[in-house]
Amino acid sequence: MVECRLNWDTIKSTASLLSIVSLGDVLNVEEVDPQYESALTVCSAGGLTGAISFFLVALSAYRLRCTGEEFWKRFAQHYLEVGRFLGPVNAALNYVLRDNCSSFLREVKADRIRKLSSYSAMIGELIYSCDFRNLWGLTSSVLKSDPSSKTVVFAVKMAYYCGRALKRCNGPLPADIPIPVDIRVARATVNLGIIPGLPAEEVLSKCKNEVIEAWRIIGEETGIPPIHLDTLIWALQNPSTLSKALARVSSSRSAEALRKLMNAVQGSSSMK
Repeated sequence: MVECRLNWDTIKSTASLLSIVSLGDVLNVEEVDPQYESALTVCSAGGLTGAISFFLVALSAYRLRCTGEEFWKRFAQHYLEVGRFLGPVNAALNYVLRDNCSSFLREVKADRIRKLSSYSAMIGELIYSCDFRNLWGLTSSVLKSDPSSKTVVFAVKMAYYCGRALKRCNGPLPADIPIPVDIRVARATVNLGIIPGLPAEEVLSKCKNEVIEAWRIIGEETGIPPIHLDTLIWALQNPSTLSKALARVSSSRSAEALRKLMNAVQGSSSMK
């Protein structure tokens, strides 16, 4: 039987190190996330209609046959060439039904988009008003999915990115929206020692609730909502993005804290 045991000392030390980094720094780091850059491309071309399409496509962003960054880059290009002429729902469906990245479970993914399609006007209103808590509830309810489901939470995060791209929303998101647990978050949780002694794949499949709880506590201690910590965790595992991220933080202390976290997240050292 798998024991998803949290190391409370490590949770405390991780929160202590992250508390050096301000919420403003983390929000600035989001602007170098390739997914945000794709949202900016789509929303610059399509406005709120593009934002609705981006959110709907996010509902299908799982079990991909390419990296997430490539998936979103391809969608941005598709939107510029084709999608912006199709309307928000058809733009999303046209991409998911045709692009090779989405070939696995393609019809299941398209059905998720279709289920939300009749709510597209409401989705647009919620993004425009930056009401991401109600967008979260709507998405979970319509899909009949666990509110902490990675895809549900991730889609809300992408909607927030669109709100920022439209210059409507500056963040932060509500603290009760959990971190979207994927293999990167599981790997960071293991390498930091927050859940010790298990491979990341097993943590991902067996310990999701414990991962969410750990990052909820870290978010509470640092004042950085968990869903924003997700971008930071991603950047810490991508050296090319990290160099851009370090240029966005406000102090040398913040930069040094991120370097220490990077080494720990990548499993190359402790945080001492």
